[in-house]
Amino acid sequence: MTYRRTYALGAIALLVIAFLYWPVIHFNFVWDDWQSFHDRPWLIEGDLWKHYILRDFNYWEYYFRPLVVGFFALQLHVFGSSPGPMHAISLALHLIDVALVGVLAWRCATQSQLDAARKPWLVPLCMLLYGLHPALIETVAWIGCQFELVLILFVLLGLVANISIQKPWLRAGVVAMIFFLAACSKEAALSFPLLLALFDWMLFSGGKNLRFIDSVMTTLRHNWRTYLGIALSGIAYLAFRHWALGAVTSNFYAPPAPPLARVWEISTVYLHYLQVITWPISSMSPIHPYEPQDFLGQMPPESFLAITLALVVAGGGLYLTLARKSSFGGMIVAATAALLPVLHIIPVEFEANLYHERYASLALATICAMVPMLRRPTWLKWRIGILMTRPAATIAVFFWFAFSIIGIRIVLPNWANDVTLWTWVLSSHPHDPQPKSNLLFAYLKTKNYAAGRQFGDKVLADPTPCTVCMLNIAQLALLQHDPDRAAIALERARNTRQITADKQTLRTYYLLTGQMLMQQGKKEDAQNVLRAALSLTPEDTEIKELLNIVLTQSVQPAPVRP
Repeated sequence: MTYRRTYALGAIALLVIAFLYWPVIHFNFVWDDWQSFHDRPWLIEGDLWKHYILRDFNYWEYYFRPLVVGFFALQLHVFGSSPGPMHAISLALHLIDVALVGVLAWRCATQSQLDAARKPWLVPLCMLLYGLHPALIETVAWIGCQFELVLILFVLLGLVANISIQKPWLRAGVVAMIFFLAACSKEAALSFPLLLALFDWMLFSGGKNLRFIDSVMTTLRHNWRTYLGIALSGIAYLAFRHWALGAVTSNFYAPPAPPLARVWEISTVYLHYLQVITWPISSMSPIHPYEPQDFLGQMPPESFLAITLALVVAGGGLYLTLARKSSFGGMIVAATAALLPVLHIIPVEFEANLYHERYASLALATICAMVPMLRRPTWLKWRIGILMTRPAATIAVFFWFAFSIIGIRIVLPNWANDVTLWTWVLSSHPHDPQPKSNLLFAYLKTKNYAAGRQFGDKVLADPTPCTVCMLNIAQLALLQHDPDRAAIALERARNTRQITADKQTLRTYYLLTGQMLMQQGKKEDAQNVLRAALSLTPEDTEIKELLNIVLTQSVQPAPVRP
């Protein structure tokens, strides 16, 4: 009877989540999706996909995610460059992850000897807490976040297998294989061994009264084969990565900040992620830009407060987990372990954002699955404590779900297409170059030149430097045969630092300048500029074709003798 009730309530929870997220199947590509799945043929043309599965996906040297990139290639071969089916796959992956949170919560409840009467409603509650958390909107609505969804699937599957499989060697083999697949989905799988050890400690290390060293030995006796399997699996993954990329690590850099400033940055990122987990609605956005230089100057008093608070939370959670085997402490450690890859501990040169909501997804999944481990504090065992807290808890959960549902209904439509997405982002980051350039690009892609010109006027009036914005405005002007407006934008671009810092940006600048000069009738100047562009990228067919047009138009016909 308990199983049937749990299955029924779990199915209702999945239906509610599917209903709220159903609009995503009508969404378009956004952001990097265009270059990943539509504009470039690398995953669908001939045998190119075999190369890009292992390296150079989107020309990102630091990516080694062959399993998910291969999954993308499969979707594109089956569905073509159609976003609807790919969004449906993302929603299906999210629902699978929600179901696995429920399975893991059930296993934790069983192992923790939870009251059987609480299981049927507590497990679906865990599923809803995860599935309806507003921080997951980005993960579900953006096709590129299938990296996250697949990673979470394998991590949860590995934790379920670790608790469920009784035969030690079979458990070790299955968990090691799942860890390898998780690592081939996304590098953040390095959190998996820590999460597995935490769940073992909470569930299999013995009672709270057991000495620490005895608890450690009990955990090792229970699962040392699995730890060995994970170590061997990790070595195999690193060898595979080195074979594919030629190196194990790439794109890391030595930050110039002193150690205390680095601790400040890490603490700030950590606290932001805790805020995303507890209350994400207040500052949701696809971007959270920051300048690394912000942490290089004189440290203000609030920086020491941030460091202290982060150490208290993380250290307190670790103490409660190791010394008291507290479930609440275990949830803090689980969140911290899941967030370790994104706390800027290992600096990555490409990252221009302080944090992202999607990176909190794995932490949320493990926290929600651990809810059945929670035990009532001693004072709640008194009748008056139960009478006071049950209604309060019920009201709190009701309002949390109400705000989550409202948040999903309000925020989700912003991900429908690039225009709505970047218009929404600009409302909170009006001077940031990224949303401005992306919105201009969206107008170019949709051929909404009138709206692009109107928005371009606002960008031109903003003194904040934005090289890509100026190039997009110039391209819009040239499409409308307005070379004088293009000249203004290109002059603004020429005076920025980025124009010479990136070869591709300089190539675009030369190309647009050549087109502008052609429209102005200055064909000799156009030839010189296009030849400069060709010297940067000698095999560029677009520049070659344009240069040939200019040369052809420059040839004067020979006079005909009478």
